[in-house]
Amino acid sequence: MSWTFRNTNTTDAKSVLQRELQAAGVPSFAMVSWEQDTMLVKIDKGGKSEFKLTLQSSGTDVRFVETKRDVALFHKPFVGKVESFVDSILSRAGAAKA
Repeated sequence: MSWTFRNTNTTDAKSVLQRELQAAGVPSFAMVSWEQDTMLVKIDKGGKSEFKLTLQSSGTDVRFVETKRDVALFHKPFVGKVESFVDSILSRAGAAKA
C-alpha cells in the first residue's frame, strides 16, 4: 500500500493524517500510535496484528508507504476492510493512491 501527498512535507502530512483519524474515529479494537514519521496500527483482539506505514519525503511530495504487515490468522478475512478504512482516511487527507 502506498499513497502520495503532493506539494507538502512530512510534518504537514502527519498533521493532516492525525486530524482525519481523530475526526473519523479509530475502531475500538485498533490502537494507533506514532514513532517519529511511522504510524503503527495494532489490533489485539482474537490475535495480534500490526501494520506500519511510514511518511517518506520524495522531492516536493511525501509518500506514505506500508513498511510492515503482520496479520494474525483470525484477522486475515478483515484485511480488506482495514485497507478500505485506511484508503478512505488518506483520500480525505488529500493523498492519492500510488
